[in-house]
Amino acid sequence: MRVKLLFAALAAAILAACGGGGSGTSPLLAADTTVQVNLGDDPADRLLAVGLTVDAMSLVDANGRAVPVLSSPRSMEVMHLMGTARPMAIVQVPQGAYTAAAMTFGTATVTYIDAAGQPVQRRVPGPMTANVSLTPALTVGSTPMVVNLDMNMAASIAIGSDGGVSMTPVMTARMNPPVPGSHDPEDGGMHGLSGVASAVSAGAFTLTMLQGMPGLSLATGPGTQFMGMTGMGMMANGMLLTVDASRQPNGTWIAERVHSRMGGGAMVAGVVTSLTGSPPTQLALVMHDGAGGGMLASNLAGTATIQIDSTTVFEIDTDGVDLNSLPFTPRFDRSTVTRGQRVEALSSSPMMQGGGMGGMVGGGTLTATLLRLEQQALRGTVSGYSASGSQATFTFALPVDSAFARLTGVSAVPAYRQAGTQLRGLTSVGDGATVVVRGLLFFDGSAFRLVAARIVGT
Repeated sequence: MRVKLLFAALAAAILAACGGGGSGTSPLLAADTTVQVNLGDDPADRLLAVGLTVDAMSLVDANGRAVPVLSSPRSMEVMHLMGTARPMAIVQVPQGAYTAAAMTFGTATVTYIDAAGQPVQRRVPGPMTANVSLTPALTVGSTPMVVNLDMNMAASIAIGSDGGVSMTPVMTARMNPPVPGSHDPEDGGMHGLSGVASAVSAGAFTLTMLQGMPGLSLATGPGTQFMGMTGMGMMANGMLLTVDASRQPNGTWIAERVHSRMGGGAMVAGVVTSLTGSPPTQLALVMHDGAGGGMLASNLAGTATIQIDSTTVFEIDTDGVDLNSLPFTPRFDRSTVTRGQRVEALSSSPMMQGGGMGGMVGGGTLTATLLRLEQQALRGTVSGYSASGSQATFTFALPVDSAFARLTGVSAVPAYRQAGTQLRGLTSVGDGATVVVRGLLFFDGSAFRLVAARIVGT
């Protein structure tokens, strides 16, 4: 009798766990599948940086049952994601169909360029919510899935005549299975993630980042490409790294490319808004990213003061950008760094916190050992498209309220499509098309030139 009662109790418990009692709870015995959630940005030309916190996110099924996606809040700067995306979470989700994503955001820091070409910073208090329709529904089966969430910043943020800022998040979503071996976040990979190494072992390490996922466990193997070091034997805790990675069939992540930036210290990335001296001795950046000593999530979308001198090394980050057979010589040095370019500053010392330039908050000071030109994106309308073999040149006119145009006084930029340029969301480029061009922006002292890593349809 006691055995029968035990089996009856067990059967009742299983039935309740499966929702058989009509409790409305999610089926606890459903199989789980990996879902990667990315956050990207649709163009908003006047904005230079938007730092925000995603406090909570859930996937919601047709019955209104919610599956939490975030285990803790995520800090993000979204304007540097124009034309790309960044992983925000990788979670195990019960198999089934999901029709919406519910998101809650905390206070946002918005930096825009005013009519006089000066950066203006405003704080928008949270909480803010967004309910994103998943159409068609996200069907989670046995195959991992990628959810790409794009924040339409132009529709989300309003700037009043008095300079005040309000924000109502407007989001869109795209879903797709991962592409095996791809480094593109939209396809389930990871590209250009900067962070600090920890838990280093013979064949694995953890990458800790300022924004997005707080920590990512990565394996290395015979195919891992190391730059700035010969292999895992040279990696140490505290080292600044940039990593490309892809997901393996067993669900683990393997680092395809590991670039050692510096043995320690700190890194700041952002858009140059002003220079002091000739040649410059100081740059002001609006921050898009950071890593290492002294860095805080609250720095995102704030300002950083970068000290440079004759000992500062200048480099071009050529990862993912084809610079072959260009009609000009790509150059980045102390005499050609200028406003509007996106750069990365590295220092062997931590960033010193304290104040922001021009009354802006969330900033600090870094003495740059190395300054590197990084990819950035601009939106414009194509004209004068001329192809020659696998290459093409064109000019794209910028919107009148473009932050870049207001910073530099330049209303149109020559662009170069290379053999290695990736097209996303379009199959061809022609006159009259409005596109986002993401790549390296060079300045020769008088003119800008943008070499495209990817061209994205809008």
